[in-house]
Amino acid sequence: MANTQTKNGAPTFDAAFEQVKELNEQVIAAARNVGNLYVDSYEKAVNRTVDLQLKVAGLTQQEWLKSLIEAQADFTREVAESYTTAARSLLK
Repeated sequence: MANTQTKNGAPTFDAAFEQVKELNEQVIAAARNVGNLYVDSYEKAVNRTVDLQLKVAGLTQQEWLKSLIEAQADFTREVAESYTTAARSLLK
């Protein structure tokens, strides 16, 4: 068993280093979890926005406007998908 205290009762450098290392790992894990929650929330918000855009497109009488709104919705979805994919790969 490793000695974790010096003769005067203070923790050794190695013990203190291990505590800092463990704390650092916990902070990194928490940051990843928060990052994943943010990306999930962002993705849900974008999906709701795209759904709303498509509903508006379905209600319009003008074919050119419908096509424009649908194109914007597709573009929004593709950009968001690229962003979330990249963000998730960085959070691994």
